[in-house]
Amino acid sequence: MKKIFFAAAVLMTTGFFARGQEANAQYRSKGAALPALKVIDTTGKIYTGEAFKGNNHFFVFLFNPTCGHCIEMAKLMGKNITTFKKNDVLFMAGAAMGPYMGSFYQASGIGSHPEIKVGVDSAGAVDKLYSYSTLPQINIYDKDRKLVKTFNGDTPLDSLKKYVP
Repeated sequence: MKKIFFAAAVLMTTGFFARGQEANAQYRSKGAALPALKVIDTTGKIYTGEAFKGNNHFFVFLFNPTCGHCIEMAKLMGKNITTFKKNDVLFMAGAAMGPYMGSFYQASGIGSHPEIKVGVDSAGAVDKLYSYSTLPQINIYDKDRKLVKTFNGDTPLDSLKKYVP
């Protein structure tokens, strides 16, 4: 009886996980809509999707504040922000990363670029968007907030520039 109960529990858990992954996959395909956003920065300011309703592209960097590649990407974006000035740029970490954000600001210098929004996700968007590959993951959305391109890991600036309208 215990074996039957255990087997049933495993099957149910697997089914729920698979359905969750299928539901999230809809946000990871080219042309997918941006999910609801609620990002909180280190000062407690909240940014929702409405804050990123510009007329150009939206660059979303999914990152871990302790990731060296992510810190270097933030430095690169800061140094080249004039290239992206007409676009929205967001660095979004998972909800549990709040305690590490201060060290990210210090290591990357991103705080000196107020046009780049940085914060932790509080709407579950990271779970929907992240493909569980390498960091940072960069999702680029068009003006209608439909996914155009996803990059994973070290991404040359020239690759990103191709998506600046």
